Formats: sequence, C-alpha cells, structure tokens
Amino acid sequence: MSEEAMTSELERLIRDDDGALYADDAAARAIAIVMNLFHQEHYSWPQWVDMFSAEIEAPGHYANTPDGAAKAEAVLSGDGKTINRNYAGLWLAACEKLLIERGLLTRSELAARLAALREEEPPGTAFAVGERVTVRDIEPAGPDHLPLFVRRKTGIVERRLDDSPQRPLYNIRFTARELWGSDAPAKDSVNFSIGHEYLMPA
Repeated sequence: MSEEAMTSELERLIRDDDGALYADDAAARAIAIVMNLFHQEHYSWPQWVDMFSAEIEAPGHYANTPDGAAKAEAVLSGDGKTINRNYAGLWLAACEKLLIERGLLTRSELAARLAALREEEPPGTAFAVGERVTVRDIEPAGPDHLPLFVRRKTGIVERRLDDSPQRPLYNIRFTARELWGSDAPAKDSVNFSIGHEYLMPA
C-alpha cells in the first residue's frame, strides 16, 4: 500500500466510524499534528508506523515475551469504547515522542506547553475511590515524577490526596504482579501519588 493510500485510509477512519473513533478533541488534534508533519515531509509514513507500533508494542511488529504480547493485544481488545480510548492515549503518547525525536520541540518546551494547557482548561471528571485507572505514557511536566515502570499500568484509586480543582492528586495502588509480572508475590502491592492529568479510566 502506498503512503498516499495509507494516509487516505486514516483520513477515512477519522471522518467515518459513526463519529465515535476520534470523537475526543485531544486525540483529533494529535492526529492532525501527525498528518501535517507527514505532509510537510518531516518523516516518512513508515517511520511514523514504526514509532506508533513501538508505542502499542504491536504483536508481530516487535519481539514480545508471551506476557508482553498478551498485554499489547489487550490494549486494543474489548468493547469499542475501551479500544478507542486506549488507542487515542497511545497515539497522543507517540505524537509527543515524535515531536521531540524530530527536533520540533524540546522536552522542556513540551512540558511548558502542557503545563500552560492544564492551566487554561478545566479539569476532567475526578476519579472516584475504588475506580480502576491506567497511567498514561507521557513525560511528566516540571518536577513531577512518573516512573517508567508504572506507565501504561492499571491500578486502583485508594484516596484523593488534595481538594485542588485544577490538579487533583490521587494515591494509586498497583499490584506487584501488574508492575513486575507473574513472578512477583501475589499479595504485594505498591502505592504511588499521581496527578489527574497522568491518568485515564481503565
């Protein structure tokens, strides 16, 4: 399939699919950025496919352990709403990495812009205690700490740590097996304090 045909197919998906697939405004903007950068010849379409495939950890595209392949497949499995939400999150993460890798933004510039956007936009619906959430795979802004081994992992909201309407902070509990695999002790868990903007519903 030619690069022109591939991008035309993507544009059809954005336009169609009963308006559900890319309804999220942030995901639509990220797709527009990727498409515009491609048409401006900042990279080839296969380069983008490789980057996004690495973000998904697509089975068959990269070498996977059995556990890794199962997790990668699970990201794009389930009901349509879950698939769309997970897909949009991965696209956004890959888009942020693309901007940095191609030298179009530095990490500090991206962090500053994301921080400014968070100040401009109202917060989303707060997560409830007991709700399952997944950590987004994005670079944290400013002094925030977001370990690589918790990104894309799913945990439970134990409690809300503050009442800030602009930036809720939560205590999230992860099982040891969720973080480190089936060899970890079954009864062990780890808690992390994570800001609202780094979480999405599981």
